[in-house]
Amino acid sequence: MTFDLGQVTDSTAWTSPDATSFTPPYLTTYAYDGPFADGLPAFDVSHDETSLIYATNWGFTCTMPGVEVRRDIEIAVPMGHTQLHTLEKRAVVAAGGAVVRIWPAAYPSDRDQAWRLIVPQTAEQRFRNEEATPGIQAGVAAAVDLAARLGSPVLLARQVDNRYWH
Repeated sequence: MTFDLGQVTDSTAWTSPDATSFTPPYLTTYAYDGPFADGLPAFDVSHDETSLIYATNWGFTCTMPGVEVRRDIEIAVPMGHTQLHTLEKRAVVAAGGAVVRIWPAAYPSDRDQAWRLIVPQTAEQRFRNEEATPGIQAGVAAAVDLAARLGSPVLLARQVDNRYWH
């Protein structure tokens, strides 16, 4: 079953019938404690509620379902001359370009916040974390296109917070 990308809005919640067979790829983890390091993989699609992941230039945390945007003292990610991005998971697209899951917006942020396309690492290449055109409809379309071109799953995320992490 395919999803009509022209119907995607910020309130869209959709799960492909193929979601149960989707195996989340490994994404470089740069967290050192508890659920930040040992929770659901960043690409996991089994959770129903919109969730967060945290990212630095060095890697990502696991999926953090059911949490508010955490404050510095609670974040188990090493500090060091980088930015800490709080990212709201919005969609996962399988290798080849099939949409697996879309989550609705759940965390407030500035309308001008960046959208990210995240591609897991391969034996030949480090993970990719690149900016996407803002908006859920444009972001999902870009994720579908990138997944089809690279033959790799893509995670679409909306940045809800960004701060210097040192």
